[in-house]
Amino acid sequence: MIRAFVHFATWSLVCGILYPAFVFGTSKLLFPREASGSLLREGDKIIGSELIAQKFESPKYFHSRPSASNYDASAGGASNQGPTSSSLQKVVEERRAYWVSRGGNDPVPSELLHSSASGLDPHLSPDAVIYQIPLVAKERGYSKEELHALENLVTNSIEGPQWGLFGFPKVNVMKLNLKLDSIR
Repeated sequence: MIRAFVHFATWSLVCGILYPAFVFGTSKLLFPREASGSLLREGDKIIGSELIAQKFESPKYFHSRPSASNYDASAGGASNQGPTSSSLQKVVEERRAYWVSRGGNDPVPSELLHSSASGLDPHLSPDAVIYQIPLVAKERGYSKEELHALENLVTNSIEGPQWGLFGFPKVNVMKLNLKLDSIR
């Protein structure tokens, strides 16, 4: 009985206190920004995280990938609907109609029609962002010079694969929208 209690106390201390404290302390020391959630601030105000997609409803901003959880970070997840689901097909058609009604071409990039597995993906492919450039420029009433500045902003916002090896080029929509207000 005493041996079992010693094991319980030892492993509770190691796994419940020492290991989490080591991981937390190490991450705060080596990666303080990431360990704090990669928060984005405007002055002293926290306005989001670059790791979690935000909902942008205004047509004056680039839109994130659709979210099955309505961008709720506490309930992230997929719709779990298969390609033969009539409700999924209806939602996709509604999203397609939205983009076409705003003046977008058809076909619409699939990322703008389907939610990601997490429902909180903060990135879009460059193609999905480039698709939105004329729509955002039209809503903001940009001149040709401002449109050119917007195109340069998008090009400069493309992030390469991680360490040049993993993944594909991508654009963080939240960070892009923050920069977007700098044009006008």
